[in-house]
Amino acid sequence: MPGVPSNKACERCKKRHLKCDETRPHCQRCTTAGVDCPGYVQTRKFIDQGATVRRRYAPYQEKHAKPSAPINADQGSEHAPSQAQHEGQVGMTQERPGQDLIDIRKGASTFSFQLEEIRPASRTDMQMAQPPGLPSQSGITAPAAQLRSPNATGAHYGSDLTRFSGFGDSGRSPRSPMQSSEVSPHATLGLPSTLENIHNNLPTDLPHYQRLLSSESLSQRSEKEEFQEIFSDLVTGTEHEIAFLTRHFAEILGPWLDLSDAGKFFSVYVPIRALNCSSLKYSIAALAAKQLGRVKGSKSSIGGGIYTSPSSTELYPNSGQVDWFLKAANYYYLAVSDLTTSTSDGYSILSTSSVLNSPIEMVARWLNTQATQGTSQNFDDGPFIRKTEEILATITLLSLFKLLDAKGEEWHAYLTGIRSVFDALLQMKQMQSISFPHGIRASFWNFVRQDYLGAYYIRSATHLDTTNLPLWRAAGISIDDQGKFQIIEDWSINLSREDKTFNGLSWLVSKVVNFLAKSKQSQIAQWTGSPPDNLSGAQDVPVSPIQQAYPGTNTWLDLCFEFQTWFEGVPETVRPCVRIEHPRDVSRPPNGSQFPFPEVFHSLATCAAAMQHYHFGRIALLLNRPQDVISGPSTAFDRLQSYREVTKEVEYRCREVCGIAVGRPQGEVRVYMIPLLFAVGQCLESADEHQIIVDLLRGVEADLGWATEYAVEKLQSSWNR
Repeated sequence: MPGVPSNKACERCKKRHLKCDETRPHCQRCTTAGVDCPGYVQTRKFIDQGATVRRRYAPYQEKHAKPSAPINADQGSEHAPSQAQHEGQVGMTQERPGQDLIDIRKGASTFSFQLEEIRPASRTDMQMAQPPGLPSQSGITAPAAQLRSPNATGAHYGSDLTRFSGFGDSGRSPRSPMQSSEVSPHATLGLPSTLENIHNNLPTDLPHYQRLLSSESLSQRSEKEEFQEIFSDLVTGTEHEIAFLTRHFAEILGPWLDLSDAGKFFSVYVPIRALNCSSLKYSIAALAAKQLGRVKGSKSSIGGGIYTSPSSTELYPNSGQVDWFLKAANYYYLAVSDLTTSTSDGYSILSTSSVLNSPIEMVARWLNTQATQGTSQNFDDGPFIRKTEEILATITLLSLFKLLDAKGEEWHAYLTGIRSVFDALLQMKQMQSISFPHGIRASFWNFVRQDYLGAYYIRSATHLDTTNLPLWRAAGISIDDQGKFQIIEDWSINLSREDKTFNGLSWLVSKVVNFLAKSKQSQIAQWTGSPPDNLSGAQDVPVSPIQQAYPGTNTWLDLCFEFQTWFEGVPETVRPCVRIEHPRDVSRPPNGSQFPFPEVFHSLATCAAAMQHYHFGRIALLLNRPQDVISGPSTAFDRLQSYREVTKEVEYRCREVCGIAVGRPQGEVRVYMIPLLFAVGQCLESADEHQIIVDLLRGVEADLGWATEYAVEKLQSSWNR
């Protein structure tokens, strides 16, 4: 395909940011100055390179663009305004070609004065100030300077836009001007007034401004597009951006948090609550922006049309080139700032260090204060419940923001404080028979899943106390007086049978993880020669040598019995609707070996996740069965036979976990199966099985943005021993 010559200035004019007349072979400006013209870079771009080339060369654009799309050069030339209009509205005319970049720099200078009071975090700032609470893998760090939330007071900031601009940096790719909906002077939703002034100093008629850019020379357009690129990265909170991120959250990320909530609190109610709750709005935007950054700006289609065009809220200009991590850091800071204000006593002054505080511990302190002040009398209804639901939803999103690219060993530390949060809520609820409201329950079960999965990685006890039965009953599951879970119909609790089934299983898996943690303590006690309970320095009743060496036999048997009882009481919907024992592997030759796993698909995401976590719990119990010297096998043959039976059952349950994963279930199932695949991978032996596990883990990160490479590296290290 023939190339299109790029329309560039000579190298000297380009470096000096001067208007080049592009005279060949030497430009007239260099000749007049008495210097040798270094010449032009002869590069050619091809039309099939995509939108970047089509945007730069207007004749190749579509003739009939959507109203929201930038207007092409042909349309701009037909309706080009007069030179006086150019100078009055944009501050440049074609009679002053050498002043174009100077005017842009003046605009940047105006920008920097506006940003003296408030500015987003720059990349330089983020490299200089790396707080311990935010992951560094994605480049998300707290700003060195501070954004002011709508409720914050008294802060001073400095700025220089040239740090962001990159003028003259040939490594930055040009981007198209922002759409009019993104920079409308009235488009900021809940932003500080200073940021709205930045909008007011820009051209208000963006379609007109775009036509002006299109009518000028291509070399001038590239500089102005670069300025628009800087503006797009710096400014957050515009109407179109908030709408785009909110919709992305409701369609993609909200279902992750509604895995066991048929009422869909996070994907339905939270975006609506965000209209009047700044902390929710900013936390939604922060999580959505970070997830987009991790998938390089791509957005998977949920139920979009095949032949119809997407709506404006489904699109973001040049989404793959936007610095989503920078936007995510700024939105995270705004969310934490507003949360600090909402949970303060009204007299606290917002400080930069507030972003370093744990949002969970911040809310725990606020709830404990409310409990001591007797707020429990308003717990059943009223504004307090609504505010509590919104605050809990905010810390749920902010916690997921951190877990998205954290290593598995770090999950547990990020959740410190959730026990105090729900203990305070239970204290305010007192002895009332009703369960927690919908929003509190939805947040609770998300923390439960994150809690036991994070604790499993480090073989630690869960933050939430599994023996605090009133707490788990308040969260909506039925536990009898003997402490046994039951799947019963309770119309006073607005939970589906499937939700109760999975939530009850989550409680059982939490108990298994705590059993593993206690077994680990017992092993350490054997190595050190001290009783298990003395690991923390406590003085307890002495235990017998047999109890010390073989603890937990009764606990292990009780857990096995509870898992079996759970499985016998599950609803019909837990059964898969599709199952292929030997699926066809198109990557293998027809006469090759069979695929090692079945392919299983459940129509309900809740049920798919429930069966995966059920098999995971049973595998953990099988591999951690305590030895019983009293009733155990008495001969070597009996012990060997027992080991064979355990190996056979572990292999079966590993195939079931992998079979559901191979069936590529819904996204909300896949993001929570990373620790499960990690556990299963340690049990598998063949190279083909190992490769499938690696592909499944990396597929989660590629499709959904949740970090999995750390799990892959640990598995490969264990396989190569």
